[in-house]
Amino acid sequence: MFDALLFFSAAMASIVPSEPTAADTALPVQLGDEAQPDLDEAFIAAFQLGGPPAEVGEAVRTLDGEAYYFKPVAIHAIGDDIWALLSVGHQDEAGHVSTGINAIHYLRDTEGGWQRKGEWFGNGATGTFGNGATAWGFSRALGKNPYLLTSGGGVWQGCAVGSAVLTELAPDAPVDRGSFTDSMSSGAGVGQKEQEYDGKIISAIPDRSFTVAYTGTRAIRQNYVLKNGKYELVGKDRIPGC
Repeated sequence: MFDALLFFSAAMASIVPSEPTAADTALPVQLGDEAQPDLDEAFIAAFQLGGPPAEVGEAVRTLDGEAYYFKPVAIHAIGDDIWALLSVGHQDEAGHVSTGINAIHYLRDTEGGWQRKGEWFGNGATGTFGNGATAWGFSRALGKNPYLLTSGGGVWQGCAVGSAVLTELAPDAPVDRGSFTDSMSSGAGVGQKEQEYDGKIISAIPDRSFTVAYTGTRAIRQNYVLKNGKYELVGKDRIPGC
């Protein structure tokens, strides 16, 4: 875990800057509990809940006629005493094709407690069966603003695909800037070709481009370039889908 690269889930794709600084190449640092705000306290302020943190479980929100149940999973400082809180929301008894939803809140850390500055739903990757993101992390290697990376996906008749979404935590609001396949495996279904890929971001030029390297069936590298506010794949996608 590096100062410039903080991950909260081991399943999340890794990133390293293309031109490391002294901070980037420092020994891994594990933040102590006292260095991280209490998730439940931030969650209460974000969803404007009542009751002490110990009694808070989930927050329920109805969005487009669907009830989602949210839990906080990670919080990260993005500057000027502002923190970004990620909460993942799931649906109960959801079918395979249903997805969950993610919530991002911007909170100001004040002496009197948390103050909510903004609330957004629908950013980032989600999974099947009504689940939100299944992995997440934060990085400062992709641009001048911090980035949230989320991963989600599912299995379809013996073929599994995962997708990672890059969300810029801009001062005014979070913005999804692009996505890439971060995992793929097949062969369990009838007549399927057996193959497997795992992708990780191995280098980045901030606010310009990044490179994903894949291991598995074949070694592949794919480049993404920022165009009109979105990261686009250069050339044809060589990672098969389901």
